[in-house]
Amino acid sequence: MNHKPKKKYEAWPLVSIAIITYNQKDFLRECIESCLAQDYPNFEIVVADDGSSDGTQEMLLQYSYHYHGKFVLRLSDSNQGITANSNLAHFACSGKYIAWMGGDDLMLPGKLSRQVEFMENNSNCTICYHNLDVFDSDTGQTLSYFNDKKKQINGNVRECIKYGAFNGACSTMIKASNAPHNGFDGTLPVVSDWLYWVETLANGGTINYIDEVLGRYRRHTNNVSVDDYIETHESVGNITKYDLDGLNTCNIILARYPKYMPEAIYMYSRRILSLRFKLNYRMAMWTSFCLTRNIKVLLALMINIITLNKVKL
Repeated sequence: MNHKPKKKYEAWPLVSIAIITYNQKDFLRECIESCLAQDYPNFEIVVADDGSSDGTQEMLLQYSYHYHGKFVLRLSDSNQGITANSNLAHFACSGKYIAWMGGDDLMLPGKLSRQVEFMENNSNCTICYHNLDVFDSDTGQTLSYFNDKKKQINGNVRECIKYGAFNGACSTMIKASNAPHNGFDGTLPVVSDWLYWVETLANGGTINYIDEVLGRYRRHTNNVSVDDYIETHESVGNITKYDLDGLNTCNIILARYPKYMPEAIYMYSRRILSLRFKLNYRMAMWTSFCLTRNIKVLLALMINIITLNKVKL
């Protein structure tokens, strides 16, 4: 299907496709080819590579040579981490809109045209996102779709805080003028994208969902957060930097945007609840209940007590 927008505006605004990558050469080639195949006529491809050692940078230089003026490269000599690399891409973007991509993900035909059309015709839209085909890297088969009915959310900064990162990063296009002045927060080394969306929306506007599958999110062993554990004093599980960044994001929101305290407290409660099998179960459940007074959480805690800690829901 041809998604090329019916122009209701004078010019094709520049879109910066921001790709962050590290040691993903083969996947990155597929990602770039899916971007180059877009029917939208005015985009640049900004790639930030975090010191890859698999030939990624040499491949990117070849792309830049063959597509003169299309690529903006930020190639690090050493690995700086996800957030620092994301900032390299962020500050290299020149477009009116930024379309974020992981180096292992894919655009489907018409993605850019459809999102630009929506954002140009809805001037209050600051973030636009769509559904994703979540697929197995080895087989190419669809595993699920990213946005089920509960994750098809429209709203403003309050919804973004209360419900977390319901927008898949590689489905997200933002209005660059609303992006945080300092980019991604360096105090969140692993998961800084949620706060980036929040702060973009804190500058005004709405987040809107397009109910179409316009991208593919790749699942493979290297993109599952199973490492970077934080040492704990109790042998109750493994807290990851991913978990810690989620909690710390809530703390940052509370400090910077106190008027959104109810939404931040709600999400903090949900984060604690999600860690109940890694932390002291009863303490996590009680803390979560005290923050939001969720009856289901209280009932689960009572069942655990009655069964002498044998049942953990």
